[in-house]
Amino acid sequence: MKLPKEFSLAEIAAVAGGTLEGPADTKVDSVALDPFNAKSGELALLFDPKLVKRIRDCKASAVIVPKGVSTDLPKVVVERPLLSLARILSAVKPKRFRPEPGIHPTALIDPTCRLGDNVAVGPYVVVGPQTVIGNNTVIMASCVIGGAVSIGQDCLLYPSCLIDDYVQIGNRVILQQGASLGSDGFGYVTERPSNVERRMAGVTEASDEPNPLIKIPQIGTVIVEDDVEIGSYTTVDRATMGATTIGKGAKIDNQVMIAHNTRIGREVIIIAQTAVAGSCVVGDRTVIAGCTGVKDHVKIGKDAIIEGMSGVLKDIPDGALVSGVPAVPAREFFTQLAHINKLPQMFKEVRELKRKLAELESLLPECQLVKQGDNAGN
Repeated sequence: MKLPKEFSLAEIAAVAGGTLEGPADTKVDSVALDPFNAKSGELALLFDPKLVKRIRDCKASAVIVPKGVSTDLPKVVVERPLLSLARILSAVKPKRFRPEPGIHPTALIDPTCRLGDNVAVGPYVVVGPQTVIGNNTVIMASCVIGGAVSIGQDCLLYPSCLIDDYVQIGNRVILQQGASLGSDGFGYVTERPSNVERRMAGVTEASDEPNPLIKIPQIGTVIVEDDVEIGSYTTVDRATMGATTIGKGAKIDNQVMIAHNTRIGREVIIIAQTAVAGSCVVGDRTVIAGCTGVKDHVKIGKDAIIEGMSGVLKDIPDGALVSGVPAVPAREFFTQLAHINKLPQMFKEVRELKRKLAELESLLPECQLVKQGDNAGN
């Protein structure tokens, strides 16, 4: 990756927040994407312990490494490698093309809206009545914002986001393209008990009589607190009553589903293709890995870790590490998995034991006759 200019190692150390070890005037003009194909003039990032073991193979002009790594190459030693990477990339990132402050002539802004200073509204944006948008917020092309929406300061909405009526968004919130906030929660009821309800109650006979699904009005809202980022094509449904809430500093990946009345805590991380059903509570700083499903009305404690592709069917305590379907403590899950992997060999062993047992049983009458003969002789 070519850098915007040539940097000295001293400048790199200052930006990365690391300690310089080697000539301060060592120059680099690019960052090697593969540290073991690096050339002279490139900076290599060796953060992975597996890569650090091969540091002698690196031919870069300089390296950034964690503490405790020994090399003759000029280096910058850092405490937290990913934090240093974030600082470096922030310093060299290219300009992104976003609307300048002002309203594009193709945008449709209701006259009752209140826009703060330096708000940028891109082409084909629609904003409904009585909406308030804070200072320095950027709204990119084709976003649709409903009525009585509140958007804070310094927010960034990428193209084609949908924010429905009454949604409240805090400051410094980022919505990646296509994010949807405030669509109706999924709630229906029937006039008579449905076949599903009857089956759950133990009734085995199903009825073919029409029993239409009646929509339950979703009259709540969505509240997104400060410093949240929501990924592309993620959906956060409005509450049936009250609010679906996303806590301060939470980061939600692409293609995630958050159902009505769920409460996501502070600094939670939810990774792609996860679905959290209605009325769940996710505690602060919990991490939910990709492709996880969470059953409705489940409470997940603070600082829990849910491994990828898990199925959470019951409450998870604070600090738990769980995996599997249904999700159980990770150590228990991997023990079960190890046992499952041994099943083919165990099956063979059991079959062989059964064969040997049958042979022994076939000899049993002869043994009994011999024993009886011995007793008669005595």
